[in-house]
Formats: sequence, structure tokens, C-alpha cells
Amino acid sequence: MKAVLAVTTAGVCGLCITFLAALGGVTGSGTLGGPCGPAQTVGATEYGGPGDPSSGTVGASGVSLVTHPDSYAELGGTTFATATALGGLPYGTALQISADGHSVIAYKEDIGLGGGPIDGHPRVIDLWWQLAKALGIPYEDGRWSGTLQIEPVSSECLQVADAPGAGSGGDSSGGDISEGDSAGAADALTGDELFLTDGPRATLLPDGEAAAPASAPAAVKGIIAAGNQIAGAPYVYGGGHGLPLDVIAPSYDCSSSVSHLLWGGGLLAADGDMVAADYESWGLPGPGRWVTIYASADHVYMYVAGLRWDTWNAAGPDDGSTGIGWHPLVREDQGFVVRHPPGL
Repeated sequence: MKAVLAVTTAGVCGLCITFLAALGGVTGSGTLGGPCGPAQTVGATEYGGPGDPSSGTVGASGVSLVTHPDSYAELGGTTFATATALGGLPYGTALQISADGHSVIAYKEDIGLGGGPIDGHPRVIDLWWQLAKALGIPYEDGRWSGTLQIEPVSSECLQVADAPGAGSGGDSSGGDISEGDSAGAADALTGDELFLTDGPRATLLPDGEAAAPASAPAAVKGIIAAGNQIAGAPYVYGGGHGLPLDVIAPSYDCSSSVSHLLWGGGLLAADGDMVAADYESWGLPGPGRWVTIYASADHVYMYVAGLRWDTWNAAGPDDGSTGIGWHPLVREDQGFVVRHPPGL
């Protein structure tokens, strides 16, 4: 069903205007109806997963959809050349997708063939099954179809959409994202602690540290640098709590280590001491482009540019170090709430 194509880059906003025009969503002046554009109701389908093995796990953009679960495919006509139902968006284009009270930011990493309308709406988008799951859509072995709302997003939209108190300096011990005195943390940590690599994913180094993608945002580089500071630290339940996040603690647990990394990315203030359950309501719902957090009442871990930060090799003996640090494999996520920082 899929074909590998060359990755292209272009400005998101201009092409989103094209896609909205194709769906009749642009005003008479030819401009978007607001900084995020108007929402459109469209027909959608789901693909991938264990019940749909013929779809494969590599998108037409060349990325692994397993490590980019926030992916969608643009549909179209009867051939791959006509898979332009959204206006022919470049790979990496962000859309805000909403369904049944859930809303996530997703990115085009694939293309697919088209099909007839769904409930009277044009069928334009295919949801990777993990993205559909984040929207509360039941997994039906690649056979689900229905309608949802999509709208283009910009970096400004990503900073404020659905984030209660985002950027307002709210209580850093709760669900709000508070930068506070951590605004310069990312810049402060991108020196000796940071290695860079080509390509879209972070790379696990032989010493257990990680190399950040050169193209990653500064916040992501700061998160990875902060992780390198404490990779291999002893695990102690309750370790690291009660200390400022800019202090290297003698030991960490899951939530204190995640908090230290988010401080490194400028996403938590130095006094932002949080436990695992706090992350169930932190940030925005669903997977992120660069950072995805999995939280429950008992544990929290996250993926950063394709590498998992965790406290043990939960995916088996080939999953990196046995303790706190970077792990290369995808682990079971049942029972966890999926969140991500705004803009990442």
C-alpha cells in the first residue's frame, strides 16, 4: 500500500492554505480564518497495527511509524501520484486532529490511496493506529472509518492549544507547564553534555549517552543533554525528590529523572518537583512530534527523538542498560496516559 518517496520541505502555512482551499475552508480574501485556521470535518480511516500487517511500519517519508506514532497519511485518487487530498502537503506538516473530545497534534509521514466519501465527507486522511488510539478511536484491525476535525497549526498554535496555563508561570507541581527560571536551561546544557547526529532520530552511544539530532529544537537538545548528565545514576525509590532540578542528585526514581530532563529542556522550573501521577495531566493529550510522555499512578517514562528514557530495560535484554537511562526499543504502553509538551 505504501511507497517510499523523497522527503521534501516547504513552509507549512502556505501549503495548509492550499489544503484548506481544496476543502472550501478559506475565506473570500484567501487567508486563514485565524492563526490556526478553521477546522474542517473530513472522512478518515485507520491503518497499521498487529491486525493490519500488510500496511508495514515505514512511512512513505522513510521514517519508522513505530517510533513516530503521531503520524498520518495523506490520501487521494487511485494511484500514489494522486494522493493529494489535502493539497499535497510536504512530509512533516502538522495538523491538529480532533475526535470525540480528544485532540492531538499529528504529522504527515505517509501517503495512501483514496476511497469514497465517509458520512458525506471526503476521505482525505489515514491515521496510524497508535495515533487513532490516542484519539480514543477503537482499533479495528485497520478497518475503522469515520469523521473527525482537522486544522493546520503553526508554532504559535502549538504553544497554547489545550494547555491550561501554558506559559503563564503556573504551579509547577501540577498540570501546567511552567518555564519560570528554567528558560535558559536548554542553552546552558548544550555544551559538553551534548553530541549531535545527522538524521531525524537520537542515537544511543556506546557509553550509554545519546546524540541529539542536529535538526532538533533547542528544547529537545536540552532534554537529551540533561539525560546524559544522569544516565546510569542509581535507582532509588524517592531519590532526587526534594532537591532543585538543576542539582545533580545522588540517585533518582522514574519521575525525578523525567523532571530533570524536562528542566533541561526549559519545560520545568528548577523547583518543579513532580511525581508520576502528576504527569497524567501535564502538557497536552496524545503523542508529540519530538517528546511523548507515558504516565500512570506508579510509573512515568518518555520517548525523546525516538529514544526511550526509562528506569529499566523494560523491552528485554537488547533494550540498552538495565537501569536509568536511554533505551532503544519500544515497550508495552498499556495502562499509561499519553501526553506531550506543547510544541514538541
